[in-house]
Amino acid sequence: MNCRVAALLCVVSVTATGCFIPDGAAPSVGIGSVVASKFVHRGMVNVDRPVFQPSLSMSLPTKIEGDSVSITTRGNMDLQNDNGKAWFPNGHAGRFSEIDFIGTYSHQLTESINIRGGLFSYNLPNGQEFPKNRDGSGPGEERGGTTEVFVVASANVLETTPYLSWHYDFDEVRSAYYRLGITESFVINDQWNIVVDGSIGYAASGQSDWLYDLDESGFADLRGFAKVNYAYDDRTTISAGVHGSTLVDRAINRWSTNIGGIDTDPIWLSLGVNWSF
Repeated sequence: MNCRVAALLCVVSVTATGCFIPDGAAPSVGIGSVVASKFVHRGMVNVDRPVFQPSLSMSLPTKIEGDSVSITTRGNMDLQNDNGKAWFPNGHAGRFSEIDFIGTYSHQLTESINIRGGLFSYNLPNGQEFPKNRDGSGPGEERGGTTEVFVVASANVLETTPYLSWHYDFDEVRSAYYRLGITESFVINDQWNIVVDGSIGYAASGQSDWLYDLDESGFADLRGFAKVNYAYDDRTTISAGVHGSTLVDRAINRWSTNIGGIDTDPIWLSLGVNWSF
């Protein structure tokens, strides 16, 4: 799905909410800005150099108490022409290598169980330079945009939040990806808190082919992060995080290493600020 189609989808989604958004409801808007030392997606190092990741989101309550709809746009901008030993093509410093559009409906099923789902559109502006086979073999097919439908279920259990997600790419890949994880927030005081998260992903063969260039199902990436958040004021939050992942499937791990020496156990840092209105 190209950017124009994805943008149209977002506009239609916002317009359609008029039938179940309360009269006079004011949207919540978030503007985010993150600098990270790498860009890693589902265990694959897409960019092995510093990147800039801005985001913009808008959320509205629905007439069902506790439910909401949201639209998010976010991007990944390469800061250097040399991406290192990574999946994305070189030569695009100062330009976006990925732009995402996400439309989400969140439903509070019970006091402790939340279910959210929607559409996730990935767009790769440099996809025409993207060889299918990193080692140079094959026809060198480009990788354009693609779109997933997703559902995430989470629950509050003993002050932790386990979650399970299902993503199905109905556009280019036509295959599923699953993630099981748990997250927990530790409140230090009114201004400081720490969030830790750990999860494991499972990729069906089509997703594995798209993500890692290996047509084989299996447990894909084990990942985790620890993030410190500081509430500077009522609207501004500053965050710093350390992130890590590893490709746990031996075949995927060996293949990813062989197709260009890509790091299969990346660790990266992030520093960000978010404004809410």
